[in-house]
Amino acid sequence: MKDWMDLLYVMDFVSIGILITAISINSLSQIEAWIKAYMINSWLLSLLIFFVAVKNPEHHLYVASTLTFASKGVLLPFFLKSIVKQMKKVQVVETYLSTSLSLIISGIIIAIVYVSLGKGIFVTGFSSFVLKISVAVILIGLFIMITRRSAIAQILGLLFMENGVFLAGFSLTFGMPSIVELGVVFDLLMIVIIMGVFMVQIKQKFSSDAADMDQLTNLKG
Repeated sequence: MKDWMDLLYVMDFVSIGILITAISINSLSQIEAWIKAYMINSWLLSLLIFFVAVKNPEHHLYVASTLTFASKGVLLPFFLKSIVKQMKKVQVVETYLSTSLSLIISGIIIAIVYVSLGKGIFVTGFSSFVLKISVAVILIGLFIMITRRSAIAQILGLLFMENGVFLAGFSLTFGMPSIVELGVVFDLLMIVIIMGVFMVQIKQKFSSDAADMDQLTNLKG
């Protein structure tokens, strides 16, 4: 029993690391640093799922941990880095808000989530604390998508949101069926690959910054 309690504390610390990596991208200006933050976030998510598998031994949880590490922690960052290299330009993440204001809003989001989910919620999984963090990560990812001009940054915001949804699923139900997890990962890979092809083609044909959503809007007009 004591070992299980210790493992729960470890999982809480890992989930805090997931939240910190999501918050940290508000202070990063280079898209390469964003990709590294997402990669670390995915590694921590994979580690957390592994700890869940240790606590509640089921075959599909070990599969999910391995799949998360391979796809989110290796393949997706690799594809994103390839896209950035093909753009042949150092990608600086431009935002509609200042860094300090973005961090403050992220802090407010976390506070609202913790107050809102503080009482009156029934959790069937392993930790209500992890559930709060997962919801905060989802909302921070949404905030990133809204406030960033770079298409790649918005893709990363979507990927952070997906990690938050994944974490919420494990905190509530000890994971989803492997076939569902495979389907989600496949969809993410297709989104990243297709977006990358479109951005590179736009860059080549129009000599425009395909990563800047404002310039893409001007091209449409």
